[in-house]
Amino acid sequence: MGSVTKILHPPEPFLFHESLLRFRVSREEFVNSYAGGVYRRVVEDANGDLVLLEAEKEGEGRNSIQLRMTTEGRMTKSAQKAGLEAIEHILAFDLDLRPFYKMAEDDSDLAPVVKKFSGLKPICYLSVFEALVTAITAQQVNLTFAGAIRGRMVKRWGRKLRVDGKTHYAFPRPERLARARVPTFRSMQFSERKAEYVIDVARAALEGRLDENELRILTIDEAVARLTEIRGVGRWTAEQMLFRALGRVEVFPGGDLGVQKVVGRFCFGEERVDEKTARMQADRWHPWASLATTYLFAAWRAGIPPAGDTD
Repeated sequence: MGSVTKILHPPEPFLFHESLLRFRVSREEFVNSYAGGVYRRVVEDANGDLVLLEAEKEGEGRNSIQLRMTTEGRMTKSAQKAGLEAIEHILAFDLDLRPFYKMAEDDSDLAPVVKKFSGLKPICYLSVFEALVTAITAQQVNLTFAGAIRGRMVKRWGRKLRVDGKTHYAFPRPERLARARVPTFRSMQFSERKAEYVIDVARAALEGRLDENELRILTIDEAVARLTEIRGVGRWTAEQMLFRALGRVEVFPGGDLGVQKVVGRFCFGEERVDEKTARMQADRWHPWASLATTYLFAAWRAGIPPAGDTD
């Protein structure tokens, strides 16, 4: 085993724990694990070697992160490079929150929430492929069940790295899922259609149809149109991916039930609003619409009432 520890200094402010809470929805979320204050994830370097990342906050009151990287063989420069690039992407080091905070100062719904959660970052998935498959598994089911079936898929087709007596899994490569059979997915409680969608997305990745650089420069509507050419990828799935893999905070998944609920609760004092109303509200937050809902979701999870709610 080879191991190295680095101390990282993300741009301030940065809320480590609150940002990573989304990975605690399911105990069977094997790729992105957050437990006991430690975030764990296996990545591949340029040579195909696996690297276990273990990140945790470096002491109370500090803005630094301790990152331990472990490989099966000796620790190489390639492994370190892959690990550092991955953690900086996942934790959205390059996202400057200051323009969003400036906008939120004049928004009576957002201002108190932003103040409470200053430093919250929208955590990203490592690739377009991973984000699309993750979104597909969450279509029309709750997040706990989505994490469970995704965990079974990962254990079946993901590569393994054993460290300190525990097995860790990398997200499956497209070529492995492209060769998978629908009955195998069905045995994991995937629906037949959902199994077919995952296989189709894997094949699209192998065919070069998930070009990250291209999807970054296209307009949101152009990117959504390109992605929805793939069977199983609708507008909601495409928008989730653009936000969660590429960090495009200007996208707004207005068709998402949870988004409609937090917008309704915090902006209209209602249980839920329709998609049209949610998108009209998002226009006020452009180009930080998904960042705004990230903060509203944090407030919802924490049980914080909307501004002006005296009940």
